[in-house]
Amino acid sequence: MTTWYCPLPFKHAFITSSGISACCQTPQQPIELEQWADSRHLKQFQEEILTGHPPKQCQGCVNQEKTTGKSLRTDSLQDYNHQRFTESDIDFIDYRANNICNFKCRSCEPRFSHGIANETKNNLILQKFHAVINQKIVSVTDSNAEWIRQNLPQVKRLMLTGGEPTLMPEIRSIVERVVYDKLDTCIMITTNASFEDDFWCELTRIHDNVHWTVSLDAVGPAAEIIRHGTQWSRVERNVRWLAANAASMNVNTVISGLNILQLGSLLKFVREIQAESIFPRGRHGKNGLRHQSTMVLPPNHLAASNLPPALKQHAISHVTECLTMDLDPEQTQMLQGLLTQLHETKFSPMAWHRNEIFNNELDRIRGQNHVKLYEKETFTN
Repeated sequence: MTTWYCPLPFKHAFITSSGISACCQTPQQPIELEQWADSRHLKQFQEEILTGHPPKQCQGCVNQEKTTGKSLRTDSLQDYNHQRFTESDIDFIDYRANNICNFKCRSCEPRFSHGIANETKNNLILQKFHAVINQKIVSVTDSNAEWIRQNLPQVKRLMLTGGEPTLMPEIRSIVERVVYDKLDTCIMITTNASFEDDFWCELTRIHDNVHWTVSLDAVGPAAEIIRHGTQWSRVERNVRWLAANAASMNVNTVISGLNILQLGSLLKFVREIQAESIFPRGRHGKNGLRHQSTMVLPPNHLAASNLPPALKQHAISHVTECLTMDLDPEQTQMLQGLLTQLHETKFSPMAWHRNEIFNNELDRIRGQNHVKLYEKETFTN
């Protein structure tokens, strides 16, 4: 039997204004990047990993694997060709410079969007759902940013997220340094695909080692409610351009109760751009680009499986219908896991009540109507 293992605590540093951790799903420590590899906390975590059993900090991946068969851990094992490491050798940096973002996604939070931070700061209802941060804009320390600039030659993969990284001058300066010095560093950008600056298209043309992850939870008007700030025509244009021109690309979807009845049109759209990819035999096989999904993280009021009985039956019918579509294997596995969750999860009226309070308040602030998302879409197989 294969023992449980993850390479990230040995190879990776996840950096935000809150500190550093081995990945985005484990607790962050208030420490500087130059101290991370030799820190007591990391050494202890590595020892737990080497026992062959998942530490408690890794429960997020354990749960994700039960539902979809994949997780950040399984993806990382693939990225490192299932090698096992026993000592710190940080060559993968996930750098979240600040929370500047032009979107306010309903499943996001203030530390990743200054717009959400601004909404929450003086709203007592939203403060029941989000922690209040002292400043609307929070940033990584200059010393950590400087460490990255000085050590770029040893960094094999540099993940840039946010916030929205294409809006951040400090992110652009680091990217320009990689290109100017002709480094082979893989630049991995997670974006909401709202950019208008041609710099990002030019980067994709001149640097062969750029990987894009585009966050899409729905398409059309549904996307504009779920990921507030979306102008779908612009996002669609950029996504289709990247699909046709980027050497490597993912689409990432967060599955929640808000988009469960909107999945058909999203799946159809992703299959279209998979067909448009110019690299059909690339990193993700015949699909050209990968469609990966994660279930919404706690709080449970947004959980996809916590729906009132009538609405849950509606969702079961929709997910079942989606399974008849032309899908890639990962999409099929996600839907099957989601269907299992819908059948097995007991409805929590309290969590649903919190869902209504949260989304109704956002509707009031933003002039939207999230109830439209519970109307079953129509799509063509």
